[in-house]
This record gives sequence, structure tokens and C-alpha cells, in this order.
Amino acid sequence: MPNIAIVAGGNCDLSLYKDILRGAYLIGADRGALYLAENGYQVDIAVGDFDSVSESEMEKIYKASGDIDRLSEDKDETDLEHALKRAFLIPGTIHILGATGTRLDQTLSAINLLKLCYEHNRAAYIYDKNNRIRLIEGHAVIKKDRYRYVSLIPYGDIMVNVSLRGFKYSGEHITLERKTSLGISNEIVADEAEINCRGYLFVFESED
Repeated sequence: MPNIAIVAGGNCDLSLYKDILRGAYLIGADRGALYLAENGYQVDIAVGDFDSVSESEMEKIYKASGDIDRLSEDKDETDLEHALKRAFLIPGTIHILGATGTRLDQTLSAINLLKLCYEHNRAAYIYDKNNRIRLIEGHAVIKKDRYRYVSLIPYGDIMVNVSLRGFKYSGEHITLERKTSLGISNEIVADEAEINCRGYLFVFESED
């Protein structure tokens, strides 16, 4: 089953994600389609209102894309959300690149869209230069790799009960609350760590 890579218009150095992009079904969301085109990738579908690209840049997108889904600027969802809905029509794990940047509102909105992926029973990850983000519920295992720190932040419920194994700070029946910073900057000390929770958690894995 192939990967699906969605490239959005935020901060994104595609050279960091060659393993993800190789052989993946590629969706460019707005300016993300331009990033793909300028880096020599064939875009399976470009999605967006493309209000952030010039006419000459749009021509590059047309030449590099197998399909264009051009949206109205007057719409009720972001280009990334629309790109995700196209991704849901294709089997595979969803990898989202370029979803973070200088617009904190757009970044927060993108992270919250992981719940939409969960509701469609799709494994999905957001990446930037230093972080990998996912949404979990129930049970998850994280293997120790280049991401040194792990932070857990409740989604939805004000409080989430968590049990942790294999972390520097492990324990049973820990209460994480959205209003506190408990759960930030833990570390994996075993070959793999285990999370059991009652409720939804954002898992932020970070290099720094």
C-alpha cells in the first residue's frame, strides 16, 4: 500500500523527506504544489485556490501535475483540509509536509485536522524539520529513533488519564490536563515506549 504525501504551503525543505516522497502518491496543496514542481516531482493532484502563486508559478504547477482541483477563494475549508479529503479516497498512510510555518492559526488548524484523519480511520503524521506529530487514542507504541523528546497534549477532553512505560518519566494513571504543562518533554529510554490512554492525545516527537 503506497504512502500518500500532502505538501502544503508552509515551511518545507523537501530534501529532508526523500524517503517519504519516493514512490508516494503526491498531493500539492496550493503553494505546496509549486514546491513539488520546482523540486522535479510529478504531482498526482494539485489542490487549492492558488491565491499565493503568480501566473508564471501556476504554469509550472500545470506542467508538473496530472490533475488540478482548483477551488474558489470563497470556501469554508482550508486547502489542506480539501487535500486531505482527496487523500481519504486513496488507501495508504498520510504524511503531511509544509503544514507548519509563520501563521500559528494555520499551524494549529492543521494539527487539529489529524482528528479528521482519525475519524476516517487513517494513520496520519505531520512533519516539519524538527517534529513529527500524530493523534492517538487508546494504545500506541513509539520506537526510539532520532526524535529525542516526546510530548503528550490532550485533545478534546479537558483531562486524559495516561499510563506510560519506557519513558524517563513513566507511571500509571497520570492525569494530563490541557491547562497545565505536565506531559511536555519526556524522553524514551527503552528501545520502545508504550502509551495507554483514555481519551485522545496529540503526540509530539521532537529532535530538540
